[in-house]
Amino acid sequence: MHSVNIILAAYNGSQYIKEQLDSLLNSNYRDFRVFVCDDCSTDNTREIVEQYVEAYPGKVFLTKNERNLGSTLSFLTNLKRISEATPASYYMFCDQDDVWLSDKISLAVRQMKRIEARRGAVMPILVFNDAIIVDDNLDFISRSFYRTNKLKVRKNKFSRMLIENKCIGCTTMMNDALVKLLDETGPEIRYHDWWMALIASAFGVVRYNKTPVILYRQHGDNQVGQASFAAYTKDRAAKKEDTRERLRKTYDQAELFFEIYGDMLPKNKRRHLISFIRLKTAGFFARRLIILKNRFFKSGFLRNVGLLFYV
Repeated sequence: MHSVNIILAAYNGSQYIKEQLDSLLNSNYRDFRVFVCDDCSTDNTREIVEQYVEAYPGKVFLTKNERNLGSTLSFLTNLKRISEATPASYYMFCDQDDVWLSDKISLAVRQMKRIEARRGAVMPILVFNDAIIVDDNLDFISRSFYRTNKLKVRKNKFSRMLIENKCIGCTTMMNDALVKLLDETGPEIRYHDWWMALIASAFGVVRYNKTPVILYRQHGDNQVGQASFAAYTKDRAAKKEDTRERLRKTYDQAELFFEIYGDMLPKNKRRHLISFIRLKTAGFFARRLIILKNRFFKSGFLRNVGLLFYV
């Protein structure tokens, strides 16, 4: 069994995917395979990847979704399929437009093995790292994604993970025990990394390492890090209905999690999940009481003021 399977979800990525694949192949850790999962691209992404498949047989593979699934379901559907068809000890998500540092895989494997030595390989484990933010041309913006976005990544127990995603999927590594818990998927899942972190925090271990392991390309819809956090918060406040819609989608995600995993959860986490789902229908004061009682808190004072205002 190979050590690491890397799931790269691609869609119209011809501008960046060659640079990303080159960075993977420049890794100082060699026992890995890359599965590029194309989500019905309309540019020449597939043609570029096919050149790598030919040049690196047994190392780079190309699969094609039958229909466009979107990033989240493309990642999760292919993770489940690949883990069943060609299992590995560890799995990693990979975005098409970032650049991996050469020690990214080896650092994650070492951290994973340390945790497994203490907790056992049967324990579901997710580890994740920081990222260096760069612009479209890979020019430096910030040395820390998490400090820039003021995310409290070490507060990652299940109750906190329900309300806020802590992980950058492209820095995560998951062990086989965690991936085996991946069951059904659906459109209610907001983000693939959030979903896997929820499973890990519910049944196993989530660990953060502050060492940056990728150049995280900031462009398009992921512009949070380029503005000041105050400007970002002001923008969110101006889009009240968008914020409330995101909360509704987060409740829907929690309902799906309960449908799939509710009977498996430890009693205290099941109780937290049921309380969280109640936020969808509870009255004005009851919603705020539920948040305070269960400590469904986000990162930082301003985010929590906003949560209590909009919930």
